[in-house]
Amino acid sequence: MPVTSDFVRELFAAANQIDVLSTSESRRLIERAASTIKDQRKRLAALGYILPLTQDVTADLPKLLRHFNGMPPQLMA
Repeated sequence: MPVTSDFVRELFAAANQIDVLSTSESRRLIERAASTIKDQRKRLAALGYILPLTQDVTADLPKLLRHFNGMPPQLMA
């Protein structure tokens, strides 16, 4: 999972520099995070390593993106 590890590092770095990211860069990172989480959950589920959750954190990300333009940088981080 080196690609995922690299992305997690990128997310942490972006969160620590949220004031210098453009809105489109922030949105792209959130979309990539949702996709990465979904893909990793599918892989783990296929291997039988996780139990289904009653609430998946990725379910809230589209709602977050709908309100993205008025969101303060601290919340984006």
